Amino acid sequence: MSSQMYAIENVNVIPMDAERVLTAQTVITQNGRINNIGDAISTKIPAGAHRIDAAGQYLIPALADMHVHLEGDAWNLMFPPEGQFSAADLDFNKILFPYIANGVTTVQVMFALPDHIQLRERIRAGEILGPRLILNRMIDGPGQTWPPPISTLVETPACAQQAVRDARAAGYDGVKVYSLLNQEYYDAILTTAKENGMPVSGHIPDALSVEYILASGQRLIAHSEEVMKHAQGNFDSEQIDYFAEIVANSDTWITPTLTTSRKILAIFDDLQGELSRPEINCLHPMARGIWSYLTENIYLKIPPDHQQVIREGFELFQRPFTKALHDKGSKLLTGTDALIPTNIPGYSIHDELAELVGIGLTPYEALLASTTYPMEYLGELDEAGTLEVGKRADLVLLEANPLEDIANSRKIKGVMYRENWLKHPDIRIRLENLYQ
Repeated sequence: MSSQMYAIENVNVIPMDAERVLTAQTVITQNGRINNIGDAISTKIPAGAHRIDAAGQYLIPALADMHVHLEGDAWNLMFPPEGQFSAADLDFNKILFPYIANGVTTVQVMFALPDHIQLRERIRAGEILGPRLILNRMIDGPGQTWPPPISTLVETPACAQQAVRDARAAGYDGVKVYSLLNQEYYDAILTTAKENGMPVSGHIPDALSVEYILASGQRLIAHSEEVMKHAQGNFDSEQIDYFAEIVANSDTWITPTLTTSRKILAIFDDLQGELSRPEINCLHPMARGIWSYLTENIYLKIPPDHQQVIREGFELFQRPFTKALHDKGSKLLTGTDALIPTNIPGYSIHDELAELVGIGLTPYEALLASTTYPMEYLGELDEAGTLEVGKRADLVLLEANPLEDIANSRKIKGVMYRENWLKHPDIRIRLENLYQ
């Protein structure tokens, strides 16, 4: 029996090219591509195909998390010498599996590290079963920021230009700008990145305006709160509509990362509840240590009055701003800031989908932000993002219809990725035994 040909039988297909369901279909995949989609009654099953009975279940394109962070050697800065992790300690077959288990087959790493470049190539070569990695090297100005080697810090425009060239030469896919860059450094990065064909994503530097970075051609804004800080506490509807309008009318995309702010508030309100979630068992020990360090040294030191500012900003700006963006035609991308407390890699994508529905998007509109739109952002809509013959067979099989209830995106019966079919019982057992 060929392991490269599958027949998913009697399945309800949600192709994501429109809000519709194709009932009782059989989907044939071969060599990692969708070979045929047709009525189950009339579609012939090729000899030697591995048959998957999916009666009553629903098939969607695989999901994407366009804002994550990954464990790596640079995070050892947060650990004492005796508690640091070697390369051998970082088993990415385990670290990355929660993404695949949750139907996430593409992730964009928003401060990628040198060791992630080799990891990306190992995934491409099939040595590790992990999601496709889009790697962005972070560049920032001098000051209290993420120190090297987590970030590259620049102190002159020439240094900023060289940082981009170095990122390109090292093999990163793009660069991430951060908060402490001044206009000269930012301009040098944007100009050099364009010359080198590297997209620029990230924060809106404190010294610059929303209008400036939109005009400069920054490809992606990493958080809705990055726009919020330029509202300067004015959260009235006119202000929200203004910012939503200019972002929606630009070529700049955004990952609202609503779940990031939600989880920060959860740290304030019920840290122990967050840490008692069963999914925590899927965290690598380095990730647990990162959570502890950031929680103790950043989040728990935020005074109550500023906690209230964060709460009000989330409710009065970030959520209505994200909805206004959608209403004005902006194509949102799901991103979760996974690895930042208490966003659990893989699982947090379903939290973000729920956040988008919670502000008023339909389940279909939320799913677009995690299936079709990420592939459009990457320039790969002809290859993936919808279920069509010829496209990549990166698929998620669900027990129930996510268009009726977005919570059904969590009810995964199987994942197909890179010619691998992972069914729910095997996924569950592997998750339960990751760090036993």
